[in-house]
Amino acid sequence: MKYLAIITLSLMTVACSPAEQSTSPQPQTTGSFDTSHMQRMGFKVESAKPANIAGLYEVITDQGLVYASDDGQHIISGRIFDITGEQPNNVSEKVLEQMRTNDLATVSDTVIEYTAPNQQHVIHVFTDTSCGYCRQLHERIDEYLDAGITVRYLAWPRNGLQSKAAVDLQNAWCADDQQTALTAAKNDEEVALAMCNDPVAMHFALGQKFGVRGTPAIVLESGRLLPGFVPPERLLPELQK
Repeated sequence: MKYLAIITLSLMTVACSPAEQSTSPQPQTTGSFDTSHMQRMGFKVESAKPANIAGLYEVITDQGLVYASDDGQHIISGRIFDITGEQPNNVSEKVLEQMRTNDLATVSDTVIEYTAPNQQHVIHVFTDTSCGYCRQLHERIDEYLDAGITVRYLAWPRNGLQSKAAVDLQNAWCADDQQTALTAAKNDEEVALAMCNDPVAMHFALGQKFGVRGTPAIVLESGRLLPGFVPPERLLPELQK
């Protein structure tokens, strides 16, 4: 299997397994954009359209946003800034925010939700049961709810899908009472083994696409990604911007 590591403001680094180097994918197109070279590198191209710089395409893939030459033969990673105004404007971040909000809408039925009685805002939080900062956030869940912030959890086992945390998350998502099971797992309490068509692998892949590198990772309603634990008294002003 082929993997591509995208590093901000750097050129691409690609690692491929020898077993698949001889694979020759059939050329595919997204509009007039040839995806065959990116496909060979391990990308799954979801959409491609001309960027706001001549000769470049804005390409959304299963590994996030990249830019490609209009012939599909070269790619670059990084961010594009519009510097025509008084302050630089991160054009790429707007694309990423829209991508995140669109994708989150498609997984709304797979989250574990703590609903605020007087809901004013909704956040999505990529969480790991073994993460101390995730536990700190969860210990204050009632404060988020009291502030009108509904919390929707997604599973993101930071040590991978083979880790104990991944199993704990799977058990929590498959439990009859998901909220109780998730709280128990975050408190190092035993959670009954449960089997179902859980979304943990899907959430993990989504987090990687979004640029999640650790937990907790909070996605605001705008699609903006905030890495790390943000207490409710600091989060609310961010949501109100």
